[in-house]
Amino acid sequence: MKFSLAIAALVATIASTQAAAGTVRTAGSPLSIRASPFTSAKIVGSIKNGAKVNIDCTARGTTVKGKYGTSDLWDHVPGGYVSDTYVYTGSDGAVAPLCKGQPKPPGGSLPGLNARQSGYARTIAKVGKSQGVGVKGCAIAIATALVESNIAVYCNRKVSGSCNLPHDAVGSDNLSVGIFQQQSPMWGTAKQCMEPASSAGLFYKALKKVKGWQNMSIGTAAQKVQRSAYPGRYAGKAGQAMKVCEKAY
Repeated sequence: MKFSLAIAALVATIASTQAAAGTVRTAGSPLSIRASPFTSAKIVGSIKNGAKVNIDCTARGTTVKGKYGTSDLWDHVPGGYVSDTYVYTGSDGAVAPLCKGQPKPPGGSLPGLNARQSGYARTIAKVGKSQGVGVKGCAIAIATALVESNIAVYCNRKVSGSCNLPHDAVGSDNLSVGIFQQQSPMWGTAKQCMEPASSAGLFYKALKKVKGWQNMSIGTAAQKVQRSAYPGRYAGKAGQAMKVCEKAY
């Protein structure tokens, strides 16, 4: 009898190291499932707040800050990866073994950018291509992103609910959020302004409304969109932005 109980306990221990369970905890919004453990990776699905998930392995990826903490761990669930920051497992560390073959950021690094920035920059370039703005339009967006946030997703405690969404840093400039520091709700909802693809779409939409932007310098066009109190900053990032877009666009 004791031997059988010991075997059962051993089996349970082995099982617990192979898989785990958790509960999605986002304070309301659905949790995005991504193709790899990076906030720049393609969204391939979502899970409702409060849903139970099975975790078969964990990986290191983009550090995500949320209402309940900060972590670079990502849990692999059916369909893809979710940030462990938004999954309650009863532990601050990994509850499942590391995934085999550590995933890499989509596309590698771009000139002068780290892996996280490169992922966002590729998203900005991809949206620009779909909008038909060309390499120059992409460069205007990248120069703006470099100046406004150093290509990072910011939440803002003054913007309700923004810090419950995936973000890289916390800001406090008026009601500005996201990579482009777009004012919410004037530009859009907090989610629209913080999701890299949708925020890029908002930027390009505004750029296209600027008459003759194609013939302006990168810095001038960026300022026409952003209307910054410091208009000269964008020109300083024009060279790097062109190099990034020549490779990513």
